[in-house]
Amino acid sequence: MKYRATILYLVAALILAGIYFYDVHKEKKEDEAQITAKGLLDISSDQLDEIILTRGTQTIRLQKGTEPDKRKWKITDPVHAPADRLEIEDLKTRLVNMKYDRIIAEDAADLTRFGLEQPVFSINYKAGAKSGKLSFGSKTPLEDGHYVRKGDEKKIYLVAWADKNVPDKTLFELRDKRLFSLPGEKIKRLIIVSQKVSLTLIKKEGQWLLEDDQDFKIDGKRVESILRKFSWAEASSFEKETADDLSPFGLDRPRAVIILSDGEKSEEIQFGDPSKKNNKIYAKIKGKPQIVTVDKWLLSDLPQNRDDIKEDEPEKVKEKR
Repeated sequence: MKYRATILYLVAALILAGIYFYDVHKEKKEDEAQITAKGLLDISSDQLDEIILTRGTQTIRLQKGTEPDKRKWKITDPVHAPADRLEIEDLKTRLVNMKYDRIIAEDAADLTRFGLEQPVFSINYKAGAKSGKLSFGSKTPLEDGHYVRKGDEKKIYLVAWADKNVPDKTLFELRDKRLFSLPGEKIKRLIIVSQKVSLTLIKKEGQWLLEDDQDFKIDGKRVESILRKFSWAEASSFEKETADDLSPFGLDRPRAVIILSDGEKSEEIQFGDPSKKNNKIYAKIKGKPQIVTVDKWLLSDLPQNRDDIKEDEPEKVKEKR
């Protein structure tokens, strides 16, 4: 009898375990299906052609480039300027992957309860033949999310705090802030002109040389360090979109000029007076109308004479060690 009872207990335990694992597996599948169903938009990032961000009275319009530069987005309002590629990719990814935690109201008659009568922020988008709008209202009482409305629907969704705040980007964040677009590894000519020195450096067979004195031994690592600093540099601010008179910025007589070239294309930036902002100076990229500011440290390593980029003699190298 004891053996029989034991067997019955074992069978019952196995049945219960099977039911438990079935329920867990079923629940997991249902949860996965529910998560999939929580996506707000049925589009992919590659389909996006236009994104309009609106906060109060400010509107930022972003448009996809045309062939052959479809990956290069641009800002068309309130200024005409190239867009920051990484910021755009982040914005697109956040938008198409946006999910809601739950539905707060199926048929909201009073939008003011959710801050959606006059949304604090909205995103309009076009994706091929599709278009839509997401309106973001007030925070939840616990401030862990925002109320959202799709188009003219009366359904109110709740989305996480980050899903609203990450796409809510400023004009400065979305602009391309690079001073130079040429990749550092492709640069073959570096021209440095300042109040103290004028140098033209060329790269031949992987070595940097003075164009007017190619027997002069150059410290290649020093040149690469200078080059790296400028090829990665970005504007700290956009002070004016256009300026007919450059003298208030000291750009009518620049204190320094840097020119980079890959042999086919050249890019030039001029540096002017210190700005009223701490550790910033005015600068202008040749061919572009904007006046920007940059960090002063960009000019801190510029050579004051040829000897500043001269290769150390073996004796001096030993002394440094």
